[in-house]
Amino acid sequence: MRTKAFLILVLILLNINIKAQRSGDLRIVGFAEVSHFNTGTLTSYGVFGEVFISRSFSLNYQYTFGTNQYGNFYSHYPGAVSWFVESVKYYDLEYATSESTDFWIYVLAATALVPEGISFHAYPRKWLEIAPFLNPFSTDYNILDNNHSTITASLGIRAHAKLGRHFSVVPHFGLKHIYKTSDNGNFYGLGIGWLF
Repeated sequence: MRTKAFLILVLILLNINIKAQRSGDLRIVGFAEVSHFNTGTLTSYGVFGEVFISRSFSLNYQYTFGTNQYGNFYSHYPGAVSWFVESVKYYDLEYATSESTDFWIYVLAATALVPEGISFHAYPRKWLEIAPFLNPFSTDYNILDNNHSTITASLGIRAHAKLGRHFSVVPHFGLKHIYKTSDNGNFYGLGIGWLF
């Protein structure tokens, strides 16, 4: 049964990838980012993905890893994935069956498809794309140095300076809000993107 679940997940991802490659609707950006809060500075590295639903709008996905303001492990990922992670904490492996394991594979696949936000894309020049974004449903693990996942929101803008049809340099900056503590911070970063 695990093999069937794995094959279904692979087929879903291949279908998304084939559609994106056929129509130029997928962008992947590798980047570095620095965030500032009253408690200190966080540094992270990761991958940002945009799945275009039209020429002007895309769904956002971001996964980063780094260190928080105290030098401890920090990560960022879409909010739906945090639901999966928190649910698995209560899953009793001692009583696991192949059917229940398959269920968690399906849940992981479903949560991985839920975006953390949306971007709007404007094209003021042939070589420049401006993309303001709103991510109301993100998760930051250990942002408060408490070894817990915390739901956050971010608002910002990305600029895609195109150096060719598919390749771009991507500076970005914005604001981040931690719902639990109402803390606000800012972030900025630089990446290299590839449009498939």
